[in-house]
Amino acid sequence: MSLKALLRAGKELLKAKKPSATPATGQQTNQITYTPKPSQAQAKELVEQELKNPPVVLKKTKPLQMGDDIAPAFGSSTYDWAMRMGRSKYTADEWLDHLTSSRKVNFKIFGKPAQKTVREQKRFKYDSGPFAGKEVSVSKEELFDSNLAVFNEAGDLTGGLLYAAKKFGLKLDANEVGAMLKLNPINRLKPIELGVNKGAQEAFDVAAKNARNTIRDLQVKYKDNDAIKYELDQLQYYLKADSGVPSRGSLRDINDTLKNLTKPGMGSVVSVDEKKVLNKVIGDINNKVGPMQATKTRYGTETNYTLQGGKDYRETIFTLPEDITTNASLRNKGGHFGDEIGDVNNIYHIRYDTRFTPDGKKVFMINEIQSDVNQSIAKSMTKAQQLAGEKRLNPFNADLELNLLVSQRGKMLKDLDDALANNEFGRVNAISSSMKDINTKLQRLTTRRNTYGDDKKDYFPMVEADSYGDHAIKYLMQKAARENVDYVAVAPFDKVSFRQGYKAGNERFYGYANGKGIGKKGKAVLPDVMGKNARFYGSSAGPTKISLSDPTKPYKNVSTDNFKYPSDHPLKGKEIKSSYHSISGLNPEKGTKNIPEGDPRLYFDAYAIKVVPLMRNTQKTYKSKGGLVVDMFKPIRYN
Repeated sequence: MSLKALLRAGKELLKAKKPSATPATGQQTNQITYTPKPSQAQAKELVEQELKNPPVVLKKTKPLQMGDDIAPAFGSSTYDWAMRMGRSKYTADEWLDHLTSSRKVNFKIFGKPAQKTVREQKRFKYDSGPFAGKEVSVSKEELFDSNLAVFNEAGDLTGGLLYAAKKFGLKLDANEVGAMLKLNPINRLKPIELGVNKGAQEAFDVAAKNARNTIRDLQVKYKDNDAIKYELDQLQYYLKADSGVPSRGSLRDINDTLKNLTKPGMGSVVSVDEKKVLNKVIGDINNKVGPMQATKTRYGTETNYTLQGGKDYRETIFTLPEDITTNASLRNKGGHFGDEIGDVNNIYHIRYDTRFTPDGKKVFMINEIQSDVNQSIAKSMTKAQQLAGEKRLNPFNADLELNLLVSQRGKMLKDLDDALANNEFGRVNAISSSMKDINTKLQRLTTRRNTYGDDKKDYFPMVEADSYGDHAIKYLMQKAARENVDYVAVAPFDKVSFRQGYKAGNERFYGYANGKGIGKKGKAVLPDVMGKNARFYGSSAGPTKISLSDPTKPYKNVSTDNFKYPSDHPLKGKEIKSSYHSISGLNPEKGTKNIPEGDPRLYFDAYAIKVVPLMRNTQKTYKSKGGLVVDMFKPIRYN
């Protein structure tokens, strides 16, 4: 039975409500093995066999594209590794040997020497293409999220398609394994972007430039008419001040000033044609504002979570718009953006803005990355528990494994009768255990979490902070490369996150400008992720100076945050003073300071990765390192 047929039968069995794609894996065939220099008769026979049973055609494409001609935003290096198995079919054990690394471990039981096999992470290097020589790995998370292989806390294979294939002697080819990897729910995450998109911003900038040019011509013409010149100067000021997202107040000022030009006294001076031109250019600006306001952000003014002074503030929410049948709720909106995202699963969100380096390079600066649905799960479970398939059940693609197991129940019943008749009680126990496992899995996959135990947790992909942090960094790197932005940076813990009060999880996750974590020692999560991506893409990462506010608006209202470490912290008692620009403007006002572009006071240090052209292409879904059986990353805790 082909994987395609298994998918169809599995869905009928479960009567699943969730939408799912069926992979066009093609017909399963046996690979013909050619002998060296065959005779003419042998060659003819082989040709006839191949015409009847053509060999598997591997779906190979560029790295990370997973057999697709059109490059996806994210792709799987594990898919690329699976394709290296060639065109034959392989047993589950052969696939496990390919996807994991095995080693023997010596230990003692009651003082006597013993030995066990431990499966660890497979590492490999690309041998060609843009990533030639770069080392990548097969992560346990990807095998779990794809439901290709599930390992219990002891490292034993206990679930997934390879488990069922091993149990019943099924052989799989690379396309079938690749299809499971493609059906991983992480590959179907959808970003919802709030804020100014590039097209809308460019259209507004063009309209504003046209308006400024038109007004500049009128300023020259009416330079001796103080009243008209004043209103034109005001228009020019408002247009310059709104080079970013225009506020409603600024638009109102623009329209009010335009009306002033038609009032008695001035209306008789400004010609009818000039009024029409002004109405047209200002009307064009108002029209171009519409698309930007349609994607209005939600938390840009939340100063506990956002550093003032950035331009083009944006929010992106990654969602999974499918039912997750084994969760307490089929769809969970999370704690933020419920009204904006609709009826989907909110996996995590990013909040960021645009800033500048002293030499004028653009920077995407991250204010926050957060997963409302996964934080509590990561707190309460070890890494091994998260991926063991017991307390946190992944329903995606599980119907394939389940259908294989259920399809064998008839045979198992006959085997059970035979074992009972022959008094083979060891065999009876083994068959009974397998049938119980099948029934338990069937029940869990067809019921909601809140019906089978309070100790169970919801399933969402990318449960750990380092996983969705890596995904977020890669999304922003790709976006930056496509929008000609030069760096992606993270706001240091002592600039933004400390405003919420001291939280060890935030200190560990965001870190400091030098990339250090708690107590300014070790590695922080996001800087570490940036460093690994820099090595993979041939870039660089490290402390980078970026602007506190818009360099084109020199008059700043400078404010200061004061933070103090708690008594149980390695830096207990130490105080931090952190400056920020609460207001920036083009003209001096009471309380402002003149801090022009290039002034050292305009910049602060943040950890950043330099964007390179290769980042425009498909990104790798899972982080480069992480244990397969042994925990290599401890859970990221949040207070």
